[in-house]
Amino acid sequence: MERPINGGLSQENGVEQACLAETAVGAACYVQDAVQTKAKGDAVSFKKYGALAVIFSILHTFCLYGNTSGITYPFFMAGTLILIAFARKSDGLSLFKDRDGKSALNLFYIISLMLLSISKCTTANESLLFVDGFAIFLLMFSFMTHLYADTKQWDIISNLIGILLVVVSPLTNLPDPVLDCVECFRVGGAKVSSKNKQNLIAVLAGICVAVPLLSIVLALLASADAIFSDVLGKVFGLFKLPDNFWDVIGILWMLAWTLWLFYTVAKVLIKKGVTVENKNCGYNAIVAITFSSLLAIVYLLFSVIQIVFLFMGNMTLPAKYTFAEYAHEGFYQLLAVSVLNLAIVTVCKKLFSENNVLKAILTLIGVCTYIMIASSAFRMFMYIEAYHLTFLRVFVLWFLAVLAICLLFLIIGLYNDNFPVFKCCMIAMTAMYIVFVFANPDYHVAKYDLAYMKNSGGTDSVGRYESSMTRYLTEEISEDAVPAYVGNEELLKLYETGLSDKRGYYEKDYKEIRKFNFSRYRAWKILYSGK
Repeated sequence: MERPINGGLSQENGVEQACLAETAVGAACYVQDAVQTKAKGDAVSFKKYGALAVIFSILHTFCLYGNTSGITYPFFMAGTLILIAFARKSDGLSLFKDRDGKSALNLFYIISLMLLSISKCTTANESLLFVDGFAIFLLMFSFMTHLYADTKQWDIISNLIGILLVVVSPLTNLPDPVLDCVECFRVGGAKVSSKNKQNLIAVLAGICVAVPLLSIVLALLASADAIFSDVLGKVFGLFKLPDNFWDVIGILWMLAWTLWLFYTVAKVLIKKGVTVENKNCGYNAIVAITFSSLLAIVYLLFSVIQIVFLFMGNMTLPAKYTFAEYAHEGFYQLLAVSVLNLAIVTVCKKLFSENNVLKAILTLIGVCTYIMIASSAFRMFMYIEAYHLTFLRVFVLWFLAVLAICLLFLIIGLYNDNFPVFKCCMIAMTAMYIVFVFANPDYHVAKYDLAYMKNSGGTDSVGRYESSMTRYLTEEISEDAVPAYVGNEELLKLYETGLSDKRGYYEKDYKEIRKFNFSRYRAWKILYSGK
């Protein structure tokens, strides 16, 4: 039933007071549990997760230390998912099923994480590599939240709080790996018979004898046969030791914090789970109606101007003011306002009591936001027509499409409390990004710009192209674009000159299998094959 929009403040006081503490409840519980944790360790947890944490730390360090775009990334992700599966199996749970026994969303998470990890070694675009890493981080912790919490009725804010709690949960259990390890060995040591202890000592002694013997035998066999020596060199080349002291420190540090991360997250989630209060705060809707109605009036006026003057072409610009300059000047401001409006709709839905007038105003703001998104896209197309394509211009058009879809889900959520807004937004954004990254945008950007050069002047010679775009195509665009240059010797030579200082870097990387990247290898073959 709809609450009255006038009065009723005293009746809602209790609900409002409860809501004030909502965002801190989960964190406070974690801190309180950490303070009350006994100094005694948990041997059972260490037996479950200790070995898995050690394997994860070794896997993570080997695959990703100094290497975030190599072929080892998919293997790291597959190994991580397998380790999580073993951790859940030890607790009688499945990686492929959630708390309700459903598997569809779990499979989506797993497939998406694997595809994103594969994209890490198939692109050389630094912006995409950064977004890949950020997306993998958010998606992994969202997956962990989904596995250990009942998120069916959670709204966007509750989901974000839940993910944040999973991220910070290890901080509340800093000493656990050490305490649990000590307790495990203390309990285990009391159960080990004297015969088993003697056998363990014998095994360690055998290893100590084998190490020097293997060193001598391998050295002799390598000197006796050139082929064996070459194979041995390649095998040991996969495990190249660090060249300097700081690499040693970095490797040890990564081993330590990744072990701690896996162990504490696995233990905290199964012991405490993730608890977030998911309810409307119930604040007086008059507050939201007041400020949102004022915003809606401004947005309506702005939207009318966009329709009449921009979309319908009835615009007279000031002297010495081009359409391209006009488009570029307003694009980022409109993008910021569009993102702000999505946040306003989300926060109002969470904080204020349900009210039909507020719903209508927020819907109007949503419609105006669509006009702003269309205006942003229109301006960007104008700018592209004048200055052609770059990766950033393509990316912002993709981002506008994502905003439009997420806004639709938010508006549906205003009228249907059971609609899974966060889940739909997450699935849409993930799927759209995976399509975008595997579409190889830099390649298509280069093809478009080269086609423009040819169509505008009958030649694709870069010498007659604008200096800014010449610089972009030969110095700034990633190696993903190089296949588009095949057949254009002038452009290949200019691009090769820009990468001349990286040739040794390429050759070094492809001798170390960890850092192999398909896009860079493809560019290297085109640029340096036969040289």
